Amino acid sequence: MIRLGINIDHIATLRQVRGGTTSYPDLLHFCQEVAKAGADQITIHLREDRRHIQLSDLKMLSKKSPLPLNLEMAMTQEMFQFAKKYKPAWVCYVPEKRKELTTEGGLDVVKYKKQLKKQIEKLQTLGIEVSLFIAPQLDQVLAAAKVGADAIELHTGAWVHLQGVRKNKEWSRLKKSALLAESLGLRVHAGHGLDFVHTQKIKSLPFLKEVNIGHFLVCEALNKGLRHSVLQMKKTLKS
Repeated sequence: MIRLGINIDHIATLRQVRGGTTSYPDLLHFCQEVAKAGADQITIHLREDRRHIQLSDLKMLSKKSPLPLNLEMAMTQEMFQFAKKYKPAWVCYVPEKRKELTTEGGLDVVKYKKQLKKQIEKLQTLGIEVSLFIAPQLDQVLAAAKVGADAIELHTGAWVHLQGVRKNKEWSRLKKSALLAESLGLRVHAGHGLDFVHTQKIKSLPFLKEVNIGHFLVCEALNKGLRHSVLQMKKTLKS
């Protein structure tokens, strides 16, 4: 079975739109709902600009999350210290730019091999497994193995948005990267931009062990869960 990680960042986004002045939406409640639905882990991205997940969320979820925690983070000393302190089950290193709307590409493992290797070794001694969020490029897969990562998470965002021949070429790149990763002893994960249609396809990626999905499912919840909320509010107004 392919593991499903649910990224709850954009539930926190709704809270932070009001500057974090509300107690809702309650992240722990939604983590519990995710667990009841059969998901396998909770994924959060503690960004340097704190646009959604806050340090207080990491502190709370490290103690109370009903599922293993996967912490996405930039390759900074500050984030490294947080990971050491709160000990999530997984750390996923991701690239990060202050002005980006969402993660725009893969981590350049080739460029940062020395720094990554040191941090990965220290995290693994604490029992934390490490994945690297990379574009489907063979040199990046090779570098991920050399720095001692446990897994790679292939960036599926470009593939999701492309069409026709270009989409097929990107799929070929994903497939070749997955095959190489398996041969090097790396677990294959995937994520970014996945919806129901693309998740149906990504299941056929060789040796895929895990997907992490967030934005689409939070948006889908508005379609499937809003009716109940409105009905309940009407009842509240009538009572």
